[in-house]
Amino acid sequence: MRIQTIQRTIKTACGKTVSYLQTTGDPLVKAHSAEGPAIIYPEHENLAPEYYLHGIKYTKAKWKEALSQAKAMSSGDPLILEQ
Repeated sequence: MRIQTIQRTIKTACGKTVSYLQTTGDPLVKAHSAEGPAIIYPEHENLAPEYYLHGIKYTKAKWKEALSQAKAMSSGDPLILEQ
């Protein structure tokens, strides 16, 4: 069986936008976004966006650094891998 990882983004009923990875055969999902914050809260909550890569939370600066390093080592989107 081919393992595939898919990135999805949803908007919750409370107005939060969440980006995550879902891997076939794995019931767990991981917060992830290589394009911006993985979790964006509605304005009225006054909470800062959260940055994640493969379920690991980063500060915005560390997130940018991790993306730069990953892109330097690969072509295409280095953070979504198919096996």
